[in-house]
Amino acid sequence: MADILIQKCVKNGWIADEPAEMIDDALLVKTEGVIDDENEHTVWTEWRLDGLIVKRGAHVRLKRNIVLEGIASMLR
Repeated sequence: MADILIQKCVKNGWIADEPAEMIDDALLVKTEGVIDDENEHTVWTEWRLDGLIVKRGAHVRLKRNIVLEGIASMLR
């Protein structure tokens, strides 16, 4: 078991914003997911306490440079 730094925020459904605190990760429900399409590969993780989000993380890897491709298509 390890402790994880959490933050209870109004935007995630909590009544009030509270200071960050360390909590045993065994008390949290961890969900993970992947989004993979032709433009990006995203891996995300959420930790919930009592059904409300206390921490969220994501890693996004672009497969191609969609910004430069858009600019190039405008120049044609």
